[in-house]
Amino acid sequence: MSTSLKYLDVVAIYVSFIEKQRHGKHHYYYVVKNVRVSPTKTKKIRIFLGREVPSHAELQRHLMELEKRSASGYDGKWLSKGLMGRLEDLRSSVAVFNKTPGEALPKDFLVRYTYNTNAIEGSKLTLRQTALVLSDRMAPEGARTEDVIEALNSSDAWEFVKKYKGKLDKKFVCKVQYELTKNTSCRIQGDYRDSDVRIIGSGHIPPRPSEVPALMQKLFEEYGRMKKELHPIELATLMHNKLVKIHPFTDGNGRTSRLLMNWILLRNRFPAVVIEVANKEKYYSCIEHADRGDQKHFSVFLAEQMLGQYTAVLPG
Repeated sequence: MSTSLKYLDVVAIYVSFIEKQRHGKHHYYYVVKNVRVSPTKTKKIRIFLGREVPSHAELQRHLMELEKRSASGYDGKWLSKGLMGRLEDLRSSVAVFNKTPGEALPKDFLVRYTYNTNAIEGSKLTLRQTALVLSDRMAPEGARTEDVIEALNSSDAWEFVKKYKGKLDKKFVCKVQYELTKNTSCRIQGDYRDSDVRIIGSGHIPPRPSEVPALMQKLFEEYGRMKKELHPIELATLMHNKLVKIHPFTDGNGRTSRLLMNWILLRNRFPAVVIEVANKEKYYSCIEHADRGDQKHFSVFLAEQMLGQYTAVLPG
């Protein structure tokens, strides 16, 4: 039996932990780091410290040795080993406090997420107005009714996605889209579109509505295969990009894709990510790269967004 103790702050980019184990009558200490060795597996690398935690200087030497030992690992399809190592440190820092990624999110996450995901789609609510809508469930003076409803819907959709433990299928994605578009002007809520659509500002032309059901079923099947072959961040971005490219709904495609992406992250014990409206241009550029078959840009973009939102370099 072992107990993990915090060594570096949870916001450190490189996270290791001191682990205390009891053997017989004595406790022994190890410095530990989790390393991902395949898309679905991680392993712990340990260095024995003895019956007492050593001095700071000696501990630093052990940490440097630990970093060298953990430099190996598998090559991601689109992410570098270094980036995957930092992501694994972040994932481990959540797990070591026995929290689920959903529980470990900052208290203001839902407000920031709702504000940004809706602002990307044209909502005029400010961050402060979004906070008021979600806390009081009332419309701020001068706010558009549609924006207020969509903010409330975003909160409902997030709660549904966060708790959902089932499989990725039509019922799930349609339920997400329904929660996002209920009580709005969206013509079809909770089902695939029945007409052609165009994506404003994009040269990509989505498939005909008659093609959507088969393409979505293919997407669900691809998820089942790819979750064994891709790093979770890569998997999340691939599914996001594929769904956006199909554009299966009359409205809510981008918001549904971002919730699907975060559902995959949470399922793999990574924290959810806010795509900030300030990064909208780069976000759209990554999607355009994906439309042309290049998934790397978005995978790196998402990884960097996650690290930027949950980590910081500690002073030396």
